[in-house]
Amino acid sequence: MASFPFPDDLIHLRQQWTRTYNLLAVGQEKGAAELRRELIGLSCLISGHPFWRAGGYSAVRRVELRRAAEAAAGGEQQLVVRYTDGTFTVSDPGPRPS
Repeated sequence: MASFPFPDDLIHLRQQWTRTYNLLAVGQEKGAAELRRELIGLSCLISGHPFWRAGGYSAVRRVELRRAAEAAAGGEQQLVVRYTDGTFTVSDPGPRPS
């Protein structure tokens, strides 16, 4: 699959989104409402970024952006949150593909 050349500021926004999501997933630092508001704001900045005007805001490009943000310096993987039998569980996504 071809990789898209994402601008640095978009990569940084996605990295910030992942860090905020992970904090919300494990319930640390800030309050949940504040973290949700931050996620909404970051989502708006990401989806409204001028980069998407050229090729569109597609599912494939969003996945590639997540992967590029994880692979870039300072990137981290998004935690996996599951809801089973009335309980939320948070787990590491596993090893990064090489």
